Amino acid sequence: MLNKKGFTLIELLAVIVILGVIMTIAVPNIISTLDKNKKETFLEDAKQMISSAEYKIRSDTSINYPDQYSVVVIKLENLDNIELNLSPYDTYYSTEKSFVAITKEQINGTSEYEYVYYAHLVSCTDEKCENLEIDSAAYNRGINLSRLTDLDTSDRFDLVVKGSDVERDLILDTESIKSKLDRDIVNIY
Repeated sequence: MLNKKGFTLIELLAVIVILGVIMTIAVPNIISTLDKNKKETFLEDAKQMISSAEYKIRSDTSINYPDQYSVVVIKLENLDNIELNLSPYDTYYSTEKSFVAITKEQINGTSEYEYVYYAHLVSCTDEKCENLEIDSAAYNRGINLSRLTDLDTSDRFDLVVKGSDVERDLILDTESIKSKLDRDIVNIY
């Protein structure tokens, strides 16, 4: 009589097919979860930047609160109590091109006003976003001038854009900030 030890070819093939099916289902889910976690971290960094700007405008008497016709812009490089260097995508947060914008807006047609905070967070392959190598812009990530309240909505992950969709030079173009926020004056700190 033959002593059977080991697996048959059919049994091995069945195991390989089952593992292949499991991998086909699991890998996309894992990749999606990892990307969602990176976006959530990016959004949390934007919220942290806004919190730091709130503290800065309250504590620094040289910065005036905006009126309903102006916007105050505080660059990331001027926020003292925050350390944002590397993004979750292993790119550098741009301290020059990332900023918080603060406006004074009327509350739903009432006579009352509130201060509204916007985040513009940019990350690039180099710290100054000047890398001109082929495809370097494809690695850029950003949140283009979004309200603090939008950072907590169900579609918040759509706010994190990549590549050429990142508005890297918005801070340099004050006219764009004026038109996007419907203001006459931009004060940059």
